[in-house]
Amino acid sequence: MVVALFLLALSVAAYSTWAERKVAAIMQDRIGPNKAGPFGLLQPLADGGKFFFKEDFTPDNAERFLFVLGPSIVMFFYHYSQEL
Repeated sequence: MVVALFLLALSVAAYSTWAERKVAAIMQDRIGPNKAGPFGLLQPLADGGKFFFKEDFTPDNAERFLFVLGPSIVMFFYHYSQEL
């Protein structure tokens, strides 16, 4: 049941994004997402695949732990300060 609700939520989010792109395309007088599948209905899957295979860029001379830790600390304190 939990998995079904999770998949339903993911589907609603994905196709809400698709609908938002279609509406924005109409407002801007352009075609919108139409390359992936009929009427662009497979665009959320294409976006997910692109996100999954996206390269994680870390500079050659950077220490990976600190490269990830720096922005994490900033985001933690930003969200912590919003709670006060």
